[in-house]
This record gives sequence, C-alpha cells and structure tokens, in this order.
Amino acid sequence: MANKSSISANQCWGLFVLFLSVFLIASDFTAFSPALPAIAKDFSVRISFVHWVVNAYALAYGVIIVTSGRLADIYGRETVFLIGVGIFSCSSLLGGFASEVGVLLIARVLMGLGGALAWSAMLGMAYTLLPSDRAGFVGGFVLAALGVATACGPVIGGVLSDFLSWRWILFLNIPIAIFVVVIYILKYPSERFEKKDERIDYLGVLTLSVSLFLFLLALDLMTQTGISRLLVFCLLAISLLAAITFAFVEARMADDALIPASLVRNRVFMASGVSVFFVAIAFFATLVYIPLLFISVHHYSAFQAGLALLPAMVSSGVFAFVSGAIHERFGPKLLLCSGALVMSLGLFMLSVHGHHIVYPVFVPGMLLIGIGLGIFSPAAVTAAITSVEASKSSLSGAVVYMFRFLGGAVGLGINSAILASAPDIATGVNRTLLVDGFIVLIGFLIAIFFFQEPQRR
Repeated sequence: MANKSSISANQCWGLFVLFLSVFLIASDFTAFSPALPAIAKDFSVRISFVHWVVNAYALAYGVIIVTSGRLADIYGRETVFLIGVGIFSCSSLLGGFASEVGVLLIARVLMGLGGALAWSAMLGMAYTLLPSDRAGFVGGFVLAALGVATACGPVIGGVLSDFLSWRWILFLNIPIAIFVVVIYILKYPSERFEKKDERIDYLGVLTLSVSLFLFLLALDLMTQTGISRLLVFCLLAISLLAAITFAFVEARMADDALIPASLVRNRVFMASGVSVFFVAIAFFATLVYIPLLFISVHHYSAFQAGLALLPAMVSSGVFAFVSGAIHERFGPKLLLCSGALVMSLGLFMLSVHGHHIVYPVFVPGMLLIGIGLGIFSPAAVTAAITSVEASKSSLSGAVVYMFRFLGGAVGLGINSAILASAPDIATGVNRTLLVDGFIVLIGFLIAIFFFQEPQRR
C-alpha cells in the first residue's frame, strides 16, 4: 500500500479553522433547543410561536444552501467563507441585543444566510485543503466535528440560559468568529481559485422562500383565535401560487435550478432526498419539543434539559460511524429502511409518556431516535452523492442539506400547529411525537419502495 501524503503544519492549522467553523455554525443551531422557553418568557410570546427562532434560521439556511455553493464557485470559496462568517457574527450581535422578538427573528434569518454561505464554502475548502488520498480522513474529520458540535450545543445553550442569559448563546458566537477569521488570515494555506461559469437561480430562491414562509405563517395563524379564516385561506392560496411559479422557474433553469433537472431524473438521489425531508421533520421536533417538555412540564432547568438530550445526540454520533462499516458490506437501502424504522419506534415510545414520568423512562426512546438517525443520515447522504457524477457531488450534497433543513422548517410549522391546538403542553408534545412517528414511516416507505441500490462508482 502506498504511503499517504503527510500533513503540514499549515494544513493542521487549516483543519483547526475548519473544526472551529463547523462548531460555530452547528452548535449554535442545537444550542437554542433548551433556551426557547426562556425566550418565550422574555418576549411574552406564545410558546408555540417561539419555534420561529429555530424555523427562521432553518428556512433561510435551507433555501440558500444550494445558491451559496454556486456563489463559492463564482467568487471563490475563501471570499464566500469570510463573508458568511462575517454575516453570521454580525447578525449574532444584532440578535443578542434584540429588544423585540421581530428583531431576533430578522437576526436569525441573517444567521441562516451567513451559516449557509460559510458551510458551502467550508465543505469545498475541506476537500481541497489536503491531497486527494486524504479525502477519507477529511470526510471523517468533518463528520466528527459536526457530531461534537451537535452534542455540545444543547448543553452549552442550557448552561448559558441558566447561569447568564439565552442572549449569550449569540454573544458567544462573536469571539469564536473573530478567532476563526484571525487564524484563517494568519495560518490558512492559500488556495488557487478557478472561476466557474454558473447561473444563479435568484427567482427560484425568491419563489420558494415566499411559498414556504406563507405556508408556515398560515399554519401559525390557523391556531390563533380572532384570526380571519379568509386571511389564512389567502395566505395558503398565495403560497400555492408561489410554489407553482417555483416549479415553472425550475423547469426553465434546468441544470442551473435549485434542484437541477439531472438530479430530479435520478431515482436514487430523489428517493434519498425526499426520505431525508420526512426524517428531518422528526429530528427537528425532537430537538425543540423534548427540551420544552422537560422544562415546562417536568420542571427541569435549561441546563438539565440540554443534558437530557445527550442520549439521542451521542448515540446518533456513535452509530453514524458504525453505519459506515455496514454500508460498505450491505449497501445503503438496508440502512435507510432500518434507520427510519428504529427512529419511528423511538418516537412512538416517547409519545405515550404522561405528565409525571421520571427521566430514565425517556432514555430508551431517545436512544432509539439517536440510533435510527445515526444509521439513516450518513447512508442517505452517501447514497445521494455517490448516485451522481463526481463533478456534481458537491451540488448533490448541498441539495440534500436543502431537503433536510426545509423538511425541518415545515415540520416545526406543522408540529407547532398541533401543539397550539392541544389542551396542555404535555398532551401537545405527545401528539407531535406520535404524528412525527408516522411521518418518519413515510420516509421508510419511500426508501423501501422507491430506492434502488446505486451502482458502485
């Protein structure tokens, strides 16, 4: 076996920059899960409304993620990365000082935009930082950084919410971002940039954003008393019209569309992406509503609620690595089906718990959710990326992330409507988890009936 290329000191610094960047973006997203009740109290808003703090970020991130990858190809990864980190940190400062919930939501939208720009550029930078014979190491490194950030986020958010304020979740981003930029400028190896001829689907971004936002707004207003049904109907009608317009725009843009025509025609890719969409609904619900249940019903502190999520987060990271070995031997279909099925079982288990259940009763269900997600997610992403030509692997990865975040945003809107219509929080959370269990089963059915094992490249 040929010796692999050595890693220089500057490349080690580059890996350190990438690790901090992944941690900055990924940990912020999960850190808000135990902080939502405190935010609702500070701004005196309904607990079912405060999900927009997560949803605003997810919606902006999901819609812009594909376009940000193309912007990195046009203007250079380094430029887009620095702009993304800059937007992310400045909007964190805006959100930290927000005196009204509307300002916080605007800041979260901008953070989603900055996060998507930085993430797309960062993935490309990661695979060009080291020689091609180190690609496997880079993939594992990014996955490990993502796993650490996702697991630490709820604990960090809980600690800051309890002992300082939820605003420090946002303030903490600023010194980390400054440190990332300084180390990047001083130590990161320079990268050759070859500009690509790309078209940006701005109209597609606009129509998709309008359609999803109005749909989620209609769901939120639907549960409020005193809101005209005509207004809700008009919002849904405009949302549908924007969705139809989006479909026409995508057809015209062909391979420059948000979801390129070549990917739409790829059965393996679309089955993977659509199943990711449905599974993401349950993942986001677990992230938001399990801490809400612990804090509002079982009287946990935010820190305790963050710790309570660890069984799901840690088991997800562990089984993400285990699934790699299984994938090599049995292929992705077994992992997609079994992962979705196990996750669904975990959701059904959690959905039957009442108001006065001790924490250990929750652990088996949360472990199953984490195990199922850890088995499912790497297989789905790998199947989607390896089902296309190598030149389109980055694009296909970005589109899968778009499915994930848009699925999470739509899921939070649906779950929030279920929660708002329930007589109390415990009943509402149980109903959302039950519904999400069936939604994940849709992902399982898509995998079992529509997914075909891709030819190995």
